Amino acid sequence: MFFRDKIRINMVIPIFRGSKGEDPEVFLKEYKWACIGTGLRTVVEWLNFFPEFLKGTTSLWFKPQTEGLKGSWNDITKVIVKEFSAKNVYQNLILELSQLK
Repeated sequence: MFFRDKIRINMVIPIFRGSKGEDPEVFLKEYKWACIGTGLRTVVEWLNFFPEFLKGTTSLWFKPQTEGLKGSWNDITKVIVKEFSAKNVYQNLILELSQLK
């Protein structure tokens, strides 16, 4: 069943990279509705698949940031929105640029 669910969900959910122009709130809503639409209705099921839809720096960032939040969909979504909202992406870019020598 896990493999079949993975195939169904992969067909409807975009990948989130945290890039400029990507809205984490839109991605999270699409992810949640795609899970429900494909028959994955529990938070445990949503969390099992979630890391597979994060790529690049988002994927690298995700695991260490959320280890203490396992099982809490609301906490994970708050952390992702906070980190990857346009305001924070801009602030992080400014910080990175200020540290260049």
